[in-house]
Amino acid sequence: MAENKGLIKLAIYSFAILMMGVMAIASGLQVIGEHFSDVPQTSIQLLITLPCIIIIIVNPIIGKLQETISMKTLVLFGILCFLIGGVVPAFIDSFGAILFFRGLLGVGVGTVQVLSASLVAAYFEGDERSQVMGHMTSAQMLGCAVMVFVSGYLALMGWNITFHVHWIALISLICVAAFLPKPKPAKSAAVEEGGTFEKPQLTGAAFGWAITMLLYFISGLILATYMAFFIAEQNLGTAAQAGQATMIFAIGGFLMGLVFGKLAQAARNNSLAIGLFMGVVAYLLIAYAPNIFFVYLGSLIYGFCVSTVFAAIMVGTSTSVKPNAVPLAMAIVVMGQNLGSFLCPYVITPLATAMSTQVNKYAFIVGAIWFAVMGVVALFWGSSKNAKERAAANP
Repeated sequence: MAENKGLIKLAIYSFAILMMGVMAIASGLQVIGEHFSDVPQTSIQLLITLPCIIIIIVNPIIGKLQETISMKTLVLFGILCFLIGGVVPAFIDSFGAILFFRGLLGVGVGTVQVLSASLVAAYFEGDERSQVMGHMTSAQMLGCAVMVFVSGYLALMGWNITFHVHWIALISLICVAAFLPKPKPAKSAAVEEGGTFEKPQLTGAAFGWAITMLLYFISGLILATYMAFFIAEQNLGTAAQAGQATMIFAIGGFLMGLVFGKLAQAARNNSLAIGLFMGVVAYLLIAYAPNIFFVYLGSLIYGFCVSTVFAAIMVGTSTSVKPNAVPLAMAIVVMGQNLGSFLCPYVITPLATAMSTQVNKYAFIVGAIWFAVMGVVALFWGSSKNAKERAAANP
């Protein structure tokens, strides 16, 4: 059983590397924008944000399909969508057609995002679940680091060459096909066991986590959608260095994911607040960076932030509902994540514009303020819940 669980972890981690695949071309956005010079910056940013809207539509559909279709089949479908939607834009020169295939990539990312957390919740419990969720976040960040780093250099070879980075999904396809079990869908399993299928029911807490994820990602996608433009605006570096900054962010997320289980055991419900305050520090370091080193440092700390916040929300979601409702709850939370990601430039840009003409710099300042407000609320909530849990444990 231990060996089987090891292979299951390997399979989950192998496709978790695609979960932030929407960001893969982030470091090449400025180069792509130069090629499509008649397209405004907000439309170029659609290459990142449009897949997020598609993911919102896909999430509840995948959550429902898990009841009748094997999760392994759905994962393989998602990986194929990622591969086709990611690579085909390298061979076309129509911005509209590229957006279509970015939408298909969104179908793939939305599928693997929901199923990764659902599989962790299905196969692991207690502290092991927190540990695997943290390691899954590390794999997610590692995939992001590799894709963004490579795509930054590919962008120097040609705006379209950057899309070849999505071939990484072949690794996921092979590992999932070889190592992920094919469990029966929930409805089929219930019938075979002679029982009845209990309809999943969401709780108020599950919706609360979804709203938290939405609010977080309105500010949380600033690094992906503004970094390349910020570095160019402030004359801090090139597309390759923007890729390095995003790669360092992902490395930070990878490292924090490895230790999230220990952080969660120590801080308990205050983990979320800790992550948000890390985001404040990170964004301010980037906004006021005198050179590229401080951008790298801020990016590293922001990686700590994302892993902590993401894992805290996912663990909280998985414990907020009955086991049979976890896939649906995860789908709702991931919907919040991607709605927030889509809204990011449409909320942050007007706020930054109202503060300064240096829109890309002030986007990070607005983000820091946003995280600070969320962090204070999360600190009060977490401290209160920790106190209640201690009181219940020691009556």
